[in-house]
Amino acid sequence: MDWMLCVRSFIKVVEEGSFNGAAYQLNTSGSAVSKRVNWLEERVGVQLLKRTTRSIDQTEAGQLFYQRSRLQLDQWQSLVDEARSIHQTPAGILKIGATIAVGSKFIVKYLDDFLRAYPKIKVQLLTTLPGQMPENYVDVFISRELEQLNSHSYKSVSLFENHAEFFASPSYLQKYGVPGTTCDLEHHNMLIWGERPVREVKLSTGKRITLRGNFATTNPEALFYGAKCGMGILLASRRMLQDVIESGELVQVLPEITADHRSVCAYYPTLEYEHTRTQVFIKYLKEKLHSE
Repeated sequence: MDWMLCVRSFIKVVEEGSFNGAAYQLNTSGSAVSKRVNWLEERVGVQLLKRTTRSIDQTEAGQLFYQRSRLQLDQWQSLVDEARSIHQTPAGILKIGATIAVGSKFIVKYLDDFLRAYPKIKVQLLTTLPGQMPENYVDVFISRELEQLNSHSYKSVSLFENHAEFFASPSYLQKYGVPGTTCDLEHHNMLIWGERPVREVKLSTGKRITLRGNFATTNPEALFYGAKCGMGILLASRRMLQDVIESGELVQVLPEITADHRSVCAYYPTLEYEHTRTQVFIKYLKEKLHSE
């Protein structure tokens, strides 16, 4: 038996939840997959899976083995892809991590041109919750500056300085009026990014104000849709709203005021070797942002 083949089979069984499902993905038979897992358990010396007639579950040892072996196989494949890319076009899977908002409203619009420029690279976009730390198998993580990130485990590259501005739909402004000062915002319904319908922000003037409204969510698409429908005034990054600003669905209010100033960075793991595909993506992204 081959160690790597058996480990891959075990990983597939865990991910598919059955031997037949794993066999289908591996283009083999369920009995072949079962033999590989049995061989692996014999060599490791512990039971990795608990089998019943209705389900397959991981043992405690199996959970540990799955997590570590998946990471090791990903790193091995990255090493193979990297070695192949030294004198050739960068190739392999580039795993990009980002929050839902950054992934759907920022990164995606740059991917088509990038993949055309590097046709041997495939992108897997993995989303996280706001403030959630990236998984260690992500090649590059795009996020606002993370102060709590371990600087020994990750390197960072600043992409651009980001700030938030106030936007609303023409229908909302026609119905409720256009705020002329930040004090006027107290009389308007604010759409709040967060878990509570109240949020304190520091403005570019140095003043702190409290935003209140009847709708709060951590779902960016719901928040942007609410603003387009005229539910209230939204505080958000212009980069996230570029398409609806250009279409006229949202317009800026209080254009001289900004808030929430932070850097947006690309984070990537500190490794003995740096993936070519990671470096070309970061370089491409910086060049695109600089030209805009």
